[in-house]
Amino acid sequence: MKLSIPRLAVALLFTTLVLGCTQNADTGVAEPTIPDTPDGTVTFVAQNLLDHHLEVIWLALPESYRQDITEITATFAEKMDPAIYDRTMALSARAVEVLKEKKSLIFESATFQSAQLDPTEIDQALNSAFAMAETALASQISTVYGLSTIDWEQFLATTGAVLLEQASALQIEDGEDPFGELETLEVEIVSVADETATLRLTTANQEPEEVEMVLVEGRWIPADFAKEWPEMAANARQKLDELTPESLAGIKTQAMMGLGMAEGLIEQIATIESAEQFDAAVGPLLQGLMGSFQFGESDDSEDDGKDEPEGQPESEPDGETDDEPEEV
Repeated sequence: MKLSIPRLAVALLFTTLVLGCTQNADTGVAEPTIPDTPDGTVTFVAQNLLDHHLEVIWLALPESYRQDITEITATFAEKMDPAIYDRTMALSARAVEVLKEKKSLIFESATFQSAQLDPTEIDQALNSAFAMAETALASQISTVYGLSTIDWEQFLATTGAVLLEQASALQIEDGEDPFGELETLEVEIVSVADETATLRLTTANQEPEEVEMVLVEGRWIPADFAKEWPEMAANARQKLDELTPESLAGIKTQAMMGLGMAEGLIEQIATIESAEQFDAAVGPLLQGLMGSFQFGESDDSEDDGKDEPEGQPESEPDGETDDEPEEV
């Protein structure tokens, strides 16, 4: 999917990553002052993103939005079962470690080659994904306790900045760097009145786009985002209300069993020494998954095919079935 670079510049202002955070250390980064104009806000934040000062995202949010995020994070950490969460994160870290080590054997396997994927593209994507996963999984968010003490501004200024730098190395579609487009971002005010404004965003490789902005608690944010935020926050709190000790107890046995099976598979992959061994260990599982997808697709085709026989008995008594081919 082609990224809309102008909208990316604005969307990044209000995207709170839920990956990684270092211990609440002093970053020594002076808190920037967000401009009080809509065009100044977008330009200022875009420049800070280019400089990997990701903490500007947090500071560009209205205060009540920041409070919502902090409260929702703390509530999740309080209610979540550490046995499930911590073990899931540990499994993810182990999976990254094993897949990195066995990547070349996996690429040589018949299972991988049957998928007809470009090894070079997959290798580049995996390297970037592994790097970002390692950054996040080595942080305090890898445990419920660490998550309970998270400071999102510190996260964005530290681990978040590393993630942004790693993400900026990714190439999309024809090799364009989405963050590189911010270097040519131009912001023009189309109209402004009281607490609303319309901006025209342009970059070197994108057509101009207009974005509606509104002023919320002294912060200029996209109008669509301001409209959707109350419902988003309410939905998150509702989901957390449903996360009770009873509901967790109901899924814990199944969750731990699934984690145990996944851990067994990862450790089995860790012992392979050839592509053939990978096929024997993982091939049947992947074939089963692919078969289930194919089965779902065949259901549709079978439904379509069943329509024709139903209509044939009605036409055969009149002889229409034999006549139709001659007319065609």
